[in-house]
Amino acid sequence: MALLVLNLLFPLVVAKAPTVYEYTLEYRFENRGTTDFTLTEADVAIPLFINTTGTAMRLVEISHDYRTEVMDDDGNKGIIVDIDLTLSPGEEESFTATYEIMSSELEVPEFTLSVAEGFDEIQSELVDEYCFSTETFPSDDPMFYDIASGLVDEEDTVLESVSNLVEYIVDETTYCNYETPQYPNNTLANHLGDCDDQSILLITMCRSLDIPAYLQVGIYVHNAINDQDSSWDDHLTNNADGVAWHGWAMVYIPPWGWVPVDLTMTNADSGLELIQSAPEYNSNIIPVLNVSKQPYIGGTLEARDRFINSSVYVTISDTAKVNYSADNPLQNYLLLGIGAALLVAIGLMFKYGNQNKAY
Repeated sequence: MALLVLNLLFPLVVAKAPTVYEYTLEYRFENRGTTDFTLTEADVAIPLFINTTGTAMRLVEISHDYRTEVMDDDGNKGIIVDIDLTLSPGEEESFTATYEIMSSELEVPEFTLSVAEGFDEIQSELVDEYCFSTETFPSDDPMFYDIASGLVDEEDTVLESVSNLVEYIVDETTYCNYETPQYPNNTLANHLGDCDDQSILLITMCRSLDIPAYLQVGIYVHNAINDQDSSWDDHLTNNADGVAWHGWAMVYIPPWGWVPVDLTMTNADSGLELIQSAPEYNSNIIPVLNVSKQPYIGGTLEARDRFINSSVYVTISDTAKVNYSADNPLQNYLLLGIGAALLVAIGLMFKYGNQNKAY
C-alpha cells in the first residue's frame, strides 16, 4: 500500500471545483476462424482508475457480473468481467461499463530555481522504490547514465537537472505514433516517439541519476476527438468519441514532490517552462494507471503477437461526455476520443491498444 500512497501524492497542489464526466467503455470480441479461441482474464480486464487529489471515480453500470482485483505489480486495480472466455467459431462476446468521474483543476505550483532543492533532499526510500531498472525502464544501461550525467552539473538542483533532460529529449525527438510502446534505446536511436515513448525515455534517464520517476497513463477529454482506427493487422479496431489516451512522466522534484512532466502536449521555449505548463493540472486529463514495475512494453508486444496470430478480432469503443461543469452547470458536452492503445498497453492488464493517443 505504501507504493500506492506515494504514487498518488501531489504535494502543494490544491483542487478547484470539479467537473463530472460520464465515460463509457465497450469491448467486442469476434472469432472469425474455424477453431475455438480462449481469451485470458487480462483480455477481459478493464481499469478502475486511481483516485488522486483531484479525481474520484465510481462505476455506475456494467453489463455483466465482475470481480475486482489488483491487476499488476504496481497495485492498479481493475475489473475482470465475467463472460465466457472460450469463443467458438463465428461467436461474438461483448460487454460495456460506464463510469462517473469527478475531476478538478489543480493549482499549478510556481517552479522557481530560487526555491528548488538538491539531490540530498530526495528520500532514500523513494530512490529505492522508483529508481531501479526494469524491463520498460532499463536505467542500469550505462548509455542512459552517460548521456544524462553529461547534461547536468554536480551543483544543479533536481529541477535544473530534470529541465535539462527535458530540453534534450524535446530537441532530439520528433513525435511519431507507433502501434506499440517503444523501448527507450529505440526512441533514443531513431529520434522518434509518441507521448509514452518520450516519457519512458525521460523516466529511464531520471532513474539513472537517482531521480525517482514513473509513467502515468490516463484519458484526455476533448470534444474535437472523433475517430476510428485499426491496427495489429486489423485485429484491433478503436472507436473514439470524446476521449483520447495519453501518457506522461511523474518525476519527484523537491520541494514540490511528485510533478507531472508532459513532453508532447505543450509547446515551451525551455525545460523549466514545459514543466510549469504541464496540462495534467487541468481537469480534462484524468489519471487511470501507474507504471513503475510492470513490463509495460513487453506485455503489450506479447498481446499484439497473440492476437495477430489468432482468428479473433477486437473492437474497443471509448465515449465520454460532461455531466456537470462548474463553468457550464446547465450544459452537457461530448468529450473525448480514441487511444485504447494505452488502455491496452498496461503490462499484463490492458493490452490491446494501437497507440492512437492524444499527443
